[in-house]
Amino acid sequence: MVWISFAILTALVLAVVLRPLARSLSGPTDDQTLDIAVYRDQLDEVKAESERGVLPKAEAEQARTEIARRLLNAARRQKAEDEQVSSSARSGPIRTLHLAVLAALVPAVAIPLYLLQGRPDLPALPHAARMTAPPDRQRIGDLIARVEERLRRHPEDGQGWNVLAPVYMRLERYREAADAYARALRLLGENADRLSGFALATILANNGIVSEDARVALTKARLGEPGRIDVRFWLAVAREQDGDLAGALSELHALLASAPADAPWRPAVDERIRAITARLAAAPASPGKPAQTKPAPPAAAPATAPKLDRQDMDAAAKMSPAERARMIEGMVDRLATRLRADGKDVDGWLRLIRAYMVLGRKDRATAALADGRKALAGDTSALGKLDALAKSLGLGS
Repeated sequence: MVWISFAILTALVLAVVLRPLARSLSGPTDDQTLDIAVYRDQLDEVKAESERGVLPKAEAEQARTEIARRLLNAARRQKAEDEQVSSSARSGPIRTLHLAVLAALVPAVAIPLYLLQGRPDLPALPHAARMTAPPDRQRIGDLIARVEERLRRHPEDGQGWNVLAPVYMRLERYREAADAYARALRLLGENADRLSGFALATILANNGIVSEDARVALTKARLGEPGRIDVRFWLAVAREQDGDLAGALSELHALLASAPADAPWRPAVDERIRAITARLAAAPASPGKPAQTKPAPPAAAPATAPKLDRQDMDAAAKMSPAERARMIEGMVDRLATRLRADGKDVDGWLRLIRAYMVLGRKDRATAALADGRKALAGDTSALGKLDALAKSLGLGS
């Protein structure tokens, strides 16, 4: 049946391709001859009606003139067509040869090309059959289509979104992966894998920019699993994008210090460290201070908001969720107390506002934003950072 179908299709293609040439070889039509005969009959009819007195002489003369003009034009067209037919007759053998070559060329090229590139031995497999075939016989695109179709019918299937999200990531469909992770988080709850997956998909969808949604997810994932390499790396990148180059560099050095010598991700971290170090070396010195080519040691660093060290992270990992939540709230309360006493630490205000948002306390984040603006009044740079954070978190201007 396949070859019969191919033969029919080839014949149809040849008919379409060769029709203009065949028409030019078929000779002139009889249209012009018929027009001339009609015009002559009309002249005879006008003459007869004029002789019988039915048609006035003036009108008969006018009608004869118009018919004669049309007859003359038809005769000219017929002459031109006769000349064309004569020329076609002289070139007829050449045109016939062209037709024969084209008729042979189409199947001569199409058949070998199909035998080389096509698969006539494969059985037919309609779309409906592909969708119902066993999973081990389906292509990845068909499997994804099946899952997507099921999720369209059952959007509350959290496990389905949880399975589909990593597949989207491997296919580099990052925005769809972020949406699938977000649905899985909403339906199945938060864990470090889903949080980090959502954060990475969001970052890649934004061309490497760590958005506030991604930062919040990374922070939660780190609290759940403090030792996750990917989470620590992207949090360091977030600090770098915020302009905290020294903090990002410190995070990355700590990451390398705890890494095995043969860790496959060490080159990426080394490259990031070199880039940040170069930026620090190129940064202009502040008025009255020498240029700083490397970050100041921790003892010389100005007071900043407290954060979890490695010992705190290890302790947090062993706690129950309730104990961990109480520990985090205690740290946030201590940070808020310190900032009320000394509110000139812009990084502390930024960290406090983010912490309240992670804990789901938007009202307290808004209050902390207002307190920070009062404490930093007159510091244009610090107020700009607070405004940028407020905008990204949706806390208003």
